[in-house]
Amino acid sequence: MNVANLLQRAKLGDTEAIATLMTQALTAQGVTAQAKLRQGCLEVVLSAPHPPDQRSCLHIIRQGLTRLEVPSIRTVKVYALKSGEAFPEWMEVFSMDAPADVRATPSRPAVPPRRMSEIQDRVFKSGSPLNLTSDEVDVPLETYAEELLRRYAKGIRDFTGVKLIQVSLIDAVLDEIILQDADLSRAVLRRIQMAGAILKNANFAGANLIEANLTEADLTGANLGCMKLGGQAVNNLVGAAVPISTNLKKATLLRANLTHADLTRAALEEACFDQANLTGAILTRVNAKLCSFVQCTFNKADLSWGTFDGANFTGANLSRTNLKRANLVGADLSQANLWYADLTEANLTRANLSRANLTGAKLVGTQMPDGRTMMDKRYMS
Repeated sequence: MNVANLLQRAKLGDTEAIATLMTQALTAQGVTAQAKLRQGCLEVVLSAPHPPDQRSCLHIIRQGLTRLEVPSIRTVKVYALKSGEAFPEWMEVFSMDAPADVRATPSRPAVPPRRMSEIQDRVFKSGSPLNLTSDEVDVPLETYAEELLRRYAKGIRDFTGVKLIQVSLIDAVLDEIILQDADLSRAVLRRIQMAGAILKNANFAGANLIEANLTEADLTGANLGCMKLGGQAVNNLVGAAVPISTNLKKATLLRANLTHADLTRAALEEACFDQANLTGAILTRVNAKLCSFVQCTFNKADLSWGTFDGANFTGANLSRTNLKRANLVGADLSQANLWYADLTEANLTRANLSRANLTGAKLVGTQMPDGRTMMDKRYMS
């Protein structure tokens, strides 16, 4: 197809043509684009061998769509992925319409853009510009991230209740920040530093926290579980599983307080939770291969259906823990306290149970380290 035909189709809203033009414009970065239009929102998925550069990609996409002037496109959502991964490296939302207060009218000159309202000194108040939701699309998400970093650099630490949905704060240093009751769902927080942070009841559902440092952070009641990636069109494009899990691969949560936190379906491979408090936490269906839980407290936590292959639970307190159908192949449970734990149909093949306390533990259909399967006596003649 020649360029003229491609441009004509793109101007008429043909998403295949639009994606082709985006791919051509982003060739230097090795980016491949896919696009679908859904209820006035163009959902774009960028994939490349290395994480696509956010600033340059957004500039090129915004500039190209502005030139095309497709009337059916009102907003744009951009998702960037590393090839082979279904979890976005970053996400951005912007509007193709000029804000109402900057449009020129025949009777008077254009009004200059409005300034962001002031945020009171110690906390982001409800209704401030940082009270962002996925429907607010007139200001790029990076603007809000930059504002938070600027305030933090000035010494402000209390950002209680802030809403920064889908924001990108890669490599940010925010030690001892207070994000209690904050909403950072689907945020991209790779390698973020939040040691000693107060994150009580914060929402990190679907967030990317790969290699994050949350040492001694207070995550009491925090949501680190799963959520749906918005937009059926995006799900179709990237083949993303529903729900999307919070990603904590190789993260450090040393001595973190995760009491009653929800980590349902979280990706925890090779993460470090040593000496963390996970009392009453929900870890159902987590992927925690090679994870370190040395001397962790799991009292009354739910680890059912979780994958803990090769995980290290040395000296952990797993009393009254729900481990039904948990996969603990090759796990180190030496000196662990499994007092009255429920290990029904759990797989302990090749696990290390030396000096573990199994007093009162429920071992029904459990595959033991030596290959035996503990049978329920009710079904034995």
